[in-house]
Amino acid sequence: MSKINALTATVLTASILAFAACAPTEVNQPASEAQDQTPPPIPEGKETVAFERAPPAETPSEEPVVEPDTEDTPSPTPPASPYWGIEPGEPLPIMWDDLMPEGSEEEMLRQQEEFYRMLEQRYMANSSRLADAAPLEGIEEGSELDYMPQFGTFDTVEELDGQLVRIPGYVVPFDFNLKRRHESFLFVPYMGACIHTPPPPPNQIIYVRADPTVRVNDIWVPYWIEGDLRSEEVLNDTGDAAYSLALSKIEPYPMP
Repeated sequence: MSKINALTATVLTASILAFAACAPTEVNQPASEAQDQTPPPIPEGKETVAFERAPPAETPSEEPVVEPDTEDTPSPTPPASPYWGIEPGEPLPIMWDDLMPEGSEEEMLRQQEEFYRMLEQRYMANSSRLADAAPLEGIEEGSELDYMPQFGTFDTVEELDGQLVRIPGYVVPFDFNLKRRHESFLFVPYMGACIHTPPPPPNQIIYVRADPTVRVNDIWVPYWIEGDLRSEEVLNDTGDAAYSLALSKIEPYPMP
């Protein structure tokens, strides 16, 4: 993986945090019990599941409704949502792209382009010979260039703040001792995020609070989670999150 010097990383981090709408929550995991922070390798043959959006609810066929013979009665306007028909108390099924407001993907791509441009300039400046200045090649592991920042913003979708939702994804625990129960974990859209690959954008990470605590037996399979979603900046060493969720239910995602 690629790395940028500490000064540039600080500038990038500051520009990302400029999008913050509220004071961030910093998460410090309890030190009373030693945690296993060594992630296990991805099992051979495991691949990220391509989640499918649930089809819109179909309106049951009924007898034709006779419209009232008056011009004063306005016609009802269906909500602008593919999930029209969700009953009160039912979670709103969403996908990860629903969490990204307009323009956030373009901003992430802009940050990536800027990072790689600065990385290339930095690498070429450190090359002793012109022949060694092959862009993005030969970066030594553990060197100051071996670093990948978290791209993206903390921008969130206001309409989802406070909404009871249901979303599929993968669990990223702070403690990889799977015999223990978790009072919090990260939830991400693809397998290995924040562990073996760089973290996704903050608005593609959900910080989950579990009360009561839960045990996750396998982090390499997807799950459905349900709970109240909030726009909240949660800063941690694994991957900063733009959303939090108070967990009410977790269950395995059905596999084919």
